[in-house]
Amino acid sequence: MGKSEDNMLMAEIANCLVERGLITKDQLTVAQVTKKNLGGDIGRILIKKGFIQEDDVRTVLIEQLHLEEVVLAELPIDPAVVKAVPHSVALKFNCLPLYRVEDVMTVAISDPLALFGLADMQAVVNCEIRPVLANAEHIQEAIRAHYQAQEGSMVREDSIQVVNETGGDDADERETLREMAAGARVINSVNTIISRACRDRASDIHIEPQEDGTRIRYRLDGMLEERMIFPKNLHLPIVSRLKVMAGMDIAERRVPQDGRVRLKVRGSPVDLRLSTYPTTYGEKIVIRLLIKEAALTLEQLGLMADDKLHFTEIITRPHGIFLVTGPTGSGKTSTLYAALARVNSQDVNIVSIEDPVENEIAGVSQAQVNIKAGMTFAAALRSILRQDPDVIMIGEIRDRETADMAVRAALTGHLVLSTLHTNTAIGAVERLNDMGVERFLIGSALIGVMAQRLVRRICNECREQVEPDDATKAMMKIFEYDGPVFRGRGCRNCRMSGFRGRMGMFELVSMDEELRHMITKGSPEDELRRCLRARACRDMRVDGLEKVREGQTTLEEVMRVTQEG
Repeated sequence: MGKSEDNMLMAEIANCLVERGLITKDQLTVAQVTKKNLGGDIGRILIKKGFIQEDDVRTVLIEQLHLEEVVLAELPIDPAVVKAVPHSVALKFNCLPLYRVEDVMTVAISDPLALFGLADMQAVVNCEIRPVLANAEHIQEAIRAHYQAQEGSMVREDSIQVVNETGGDDADERETLREMAAGARVINSVNTIISRACRDRASDIHIEPQEDGTRIRYRLDGMLEERMIFPKNLHLPIVSRLKVMAGMDIAERRVPQDGRVRLKVRGSPVDLRLSTYPTTYGEKIVIRLLIKEAALTLEQLGLMADDKLHFTEIITRPHGIFLVTGPTGSGKTSTLYAALARVNSQDVNIVSIEDPVENEIAGVSQAQVNIKAGMTFAAALRSILRQDPDVIMIGEIRDRETADMAVRAALTGHLVLSTLHTNTAIGAVERLNDMGVERFLIGSALIGVMAQRLVRRICNECREQVEPDDATKAMMKIFEYDGPVFRGRGCRNCRMSGFRGRMGMFELVSMDEELRHMITKGSPEDELRRCLRARACRDMRVDGLEKVREGQTTLEEVMRVTQEG
């Protein structure tokens, strides 16, 4: 088959997947656009995006092409034919060229999905390819044997190249890197990466060096998605450009570095926090995007009506400590901002110490941690207590000193709002105790704890109720859930993912005299949880299932974020 015929065949197979209802036309269009922009093959792209299962693709390929299964040891292997296909191509597709009869080359493949890449091989051998199926291990053994036999006899003079030199003059190297970083193409590439991330509302950008290129991935709604591939020769200039922007050491590539930069993207302020990490193929950079925007309100958090009522009652008390718990990236700071917005008024003095200040709230005195200058959470808290505060917001309680001061501030007439890294709400008690805070102080000061996670929200534009498949039925049985199931079909609004945006799942515990007494006397966490269950307190999983019933998220999302619990 010629290259055009090969492409036609692949198009025919893709259309067959649509006709059988295994993928939609929109999903095929997205895969075709991805192939055009990023390269790769349609089959792998469809699988990677979760549009179809590998087994379904293989079944269609075998049926459409009537692939013959062979035993490799029973077939002739022509060394001249092997030589016509580069070793890298054979490894990439796990295939072995066997023999050629006139304009037809027979090639053994182990995975029918490799057929989607035959157009790449066509360009190399310039003849029709007849694929046959063979055992994967047998092909790998044959590749090692035949290519080593070719390449082991001699080493070409230009086969070894120096790719990195050390020991040069640092000043010269810095100047060279700065010149690289100042190129118009490099500046445009970096601007494109950041601009598109802001447009798509990504939370992080991953710039990852690989053997043959640089991969750009965005974290969108909590999940990483590959968005761009750059040539390998652009990696160092891109990294250098970002280092210059963030004021980092442009010539230091052996140790991790951190940096920050503030930009304006389409007129909106954006803070970038950069972190480099030296890897085998160069420095990897991860950029956290902090986009300045209006803080969420209580109504936008996703709290159930009764939880919202209890939450409001807790944060409007005159004193005590209220904690929001959860892993990094679970939306704790957004919840605290919503709480501050609710209690903010002209007769209340609110002071915060954060790392960093993610959003600015009018009327709140916000400050940022600066370790180098000695501005730690504990040091800032000491100063805040001399600022006549009514409400104190501490971005995170990380150490014993901060924990002890926060609890004592709560006991001396201040409302303290902060976060902790714990998996459950009531786990905050043990965490504070582990930091050295006495249990009687915790019992006296704590007025409430809320644990939370973020789940992806089903896209409103393409949401539909569906019949559960076998996997979903199994989850329904595990969760003892018998309600409706909703999905997002996938549309342009949600990048064909079926999800757009995120929402919180919550577990809110309001302290009362019984819980205070149990905490003070040292009751273990298991006993405290039994007490909460006896009150029919809604835990995070139950909260998530109620949102599944309302069509806001899926069972898979609830399972994904609560499986450790």
